[in-house]
Amino acid sequence: MNPSAIRLHPGSRSRRAGPSTRAGVGILTGRALLLCGALGLASRAEALPPAFAKDFAPLIDSSCIDCHDAETKTALNFEILSHDLSDPAIFRRWEKIYDRVRTGEMPPKKKARPDPALVKSALHSLQKELHATSRAAQVKDGRVPVRRLTATEYEYTLHDLLEIRNDLSKHLPPESQSARFDTIATGQGISPVHIRSYLAAADVALDEAIKLGRRPRRAPYYLDYMNSRYVDRWFKLPLRRGGNTIKKVEDAVVTFDYRPHPLRSDAMGYHPQSSGLYRIMIGAYGYQAKTPVTLTLIKASDKRGTSELVGVFEIEPGTTRTVTITTYLTLDDYIYPVGNDLDWDSQGRSVLARATGGAASYQGEGLAISWLTIQGPLEESWPPVSTRKLLRGVELVERGDRRGFVPTLKKEPLEHVKEIVEGLAPALFRRPLKDDEADLFIGLAKPALEEGRSFEQALRIPLRALLSSPQFLFHAGDPGQLDDHALASRLSYFLWRSLPDEELFRLAREKKLSDSKTLAAQVDRMLADEKSMRFVRDFLGQWLGLHQIDATTPDDKLYPEYDDVLRQAMLRESELFFQELIVENLPVRNLIDSEFTYLNGRLARHYGIRGLTGEQFRKVSLPADSVRGGFLTQASVLKVTANGTVTSPVKRGAFVLTTLLGKPPSPPPADVGSIEPDTRGTTTIRETLDAHRNVKSCARCHREIDPPGFALECFDPIGGYRTRYRSTGKGDWSKRILFGRRVYEYKEGRQVDATGVTAGGKQFAGIRDFKRLLLAQEEDVARNLLSNLMVYATGGEIQFADREELDELLERSREDQYPIRTMIHQVVQSEIFNNK
Repeated sequence: MNPSAIRLHPGSRSRRAGPSTRAGVGILTGRALLLCGALGLASRAEALPPAFAKDFAPLIDSSCIDCHDAETKTALNFEILSHDLSDPAIFRRWEKIYDRVRTGEMPPKKKARPDPALVKSALHSLQKELHATSRAAQVKDGRVPVRRLTATEYEYTLHDLLEIRNDLSKHLPPESQSARFDTIATGQGISPVHIRSYLAAADVALDEAIKLGRRPRRAPYYLDYMNSRYVDRWFKLPLRRGGNTIKKVEDAVVTFDYRPHPLRSDAMGYHPQSSGLYRIMIGAYGYQAKTPVTLTLIKASDKRGTSELVGVFEIEPGTTRTVTITTYLTLDDYIYPVGNDLDWDSQGRSVLARATGGAASYQGEGLAISWLTIQGPLEESWPPVSTRKLLRGVELVERGDRRGFVPTLKKEPLEHVKEIVEGLAPALFRRPLKDDEADLFIGLAKPALEEGRSFEQALRIPLRALLSSPQFLFHAGDPGQLDDHALASRLSYFLWRSLPDEELFRLAREKKLSDSKTLAAQVDRMLADEKSMRFVRDFLGQWLGLHQIDATTPDDKLYPEYDDVLRQAMLRESELFFQELIVENLPVRNLIDSEFTYLNGRLARHYGIRGLTGEQFRKVSLPADSVRGGFLTQASVLKVTANGTVTSPVKRGAFVLTTLLGKPPSPPPADVGSIEPDTRGTTTIRETLDAHRNVKSCARCHREIDPPGFALECFDPIGGYRTRYRSTGKGDWSKRILFGRRVYEYKEGRQVDATGVTAGGKQFAGIRDFKRLLLAQEEDVARNLLSNLMVYATGGEIQFADREELDELLERSREDQYPIRTMIHQVVQSEIFNNK
């Protein structure tokens, strides 16, 4: 008999018989005795299983074996389950058993409750063994396997080190979605595709960092729309050919259309001279405007097929406004201004309607562009600081010919290469160089120099190798306590998504960073730096799924008000809200419900909040009866938990359980079909789910999933509050006003029902009631947030041996209601964070 498995002898029990006695701690009777015999407890001392197997056997005998043996259909069969915890799969199985028994999920509610003393004894023994096994593995191998820089970390690191701004992450493969964060080492991969991509990204980074040649023009470039032959052609072309949507007035060109072709900077003869930061200034006003109009600036590239909103400015009626935008442009980019929130004419027609006769006689609102200038690249000197910093020790001399600036060497070329490599490598590797470590990279330039290639061409070879080297790409380290340099690196990539700055490097060199007071002071300093918004943006993007906001596109018939201006405002609200929680060290309950949020005019109108105008975001106190407050009712979260046509209580309910509470539901059975949306408005999602829940295998999970999803049904797929569903079929015509006219794209369908009953039997009348009930679970929210911060910061999933420390950290902040800045400090000060 295999002593590493629990096996019951056939015929040793009656299948439906209950336990012969109510076994106490250490008492083995009936089937429990047979279990121990099967385990070899009485036969071979050398094959004795761990103590937990003996201590758990009575509980299995009394409460588990009837449903979890070879004759049942469950995935768990105690008759053959090994107790070899050194096997990761077996360990995870026993860990799951521990959790489900500890929380009371097993045995099921309808079954007889086991003796509490029996449960306590079994769990204590299993917990002790699981902890010891997990801890032993951590001591031997470390918590976190070697992990590499994410695409985001790679980009920010080179931005900060080389003082560049190019989009480098687009050259790298997308991160795997197999783990909740891309920092998790076990979810990462590395392949030849990655290596080729790192080399390509390194070339792009070096192209921007090393800028020699001629000095770019510094004077602003004026786009003369008023006197452009290109613009003139669009006045004359008919509507059917894309013309007649702009017109000239005395002091401006007026556009009534969202399309880019009339006002593109490249069509006006302007092309960026070099990649870098550019300052764009625009003078504009609302034409025939009775309401605020929005000036938006778009950056696009036909070569890359990209389009990005880089500036949003609200202009009040009767005023002319000068706006300034600083943005990064490449050689392929062009820009153009577009009007947004332009009301149609009094007949409810856009300029594209043939009946209007086009722009010449159109009476709707327009955006008037008086002037537009572009200046850049914005470099105080040439060659730029990035080039002078990288080419340390090399004199850059301006020639009188077309070559412009060229490197002038003061010593042997290889000596200059050595100086540059040894100056750059410690920052890239985030630690002091080992003996002769730089020699391998320096030597790569020698063959090129011997072939007569230029100094710059030869230098690029070792620099390219550095930017794709394992020492740069991977967070390494030995098991155990992190040294000060590894601690500086972990801290900086946690809060800045980039390499340590000079102060962190200095403290690491002086071996002062590991001091708890010094570490706490650095956390406060780093959170006060604007680079901490990288952490806020990336953490929320992955934890809340905000990076997936463009995964679905709202139906333009059902949701015609959705645009990129609103999309950006949604994301900005969440980022500023979370930043405020950190800055003010507010309790975790604010994630569930809060008395404030951050809004600008566009998002306030979307939320139905009056009296707020302008594109600037500001902290806004919410009325006591507001449905808003907390992450769950922010439009960004509501958008990513819906598709482009309808909402799903299942998806939103699972989001609440998994992302907010940290209690993910079990995956659905393989043979259960999906729920298809009905945009005609003839069947509500609640009616569809009622039928779905009649499937026995679905009912248990839906008791947990559906209530939070029902509470959030009062919000549509773009986060607007609703009392009725929008419909493309049956319904009443909407009385809403959009673009200055009545909505005709959709109808008001059936009433929304946002009531429900929680799995615990508590009724709620809507989202306000549900959030009040959810506040009772703030400890679960705090535990989940703390765990996610720890996983994100370290790159390792929470392991069983980590649980005890997490419990201690939570207990310390319980009295203060789990403040969020305090949580970040707790993460950084923890043994988990300070060990590999």
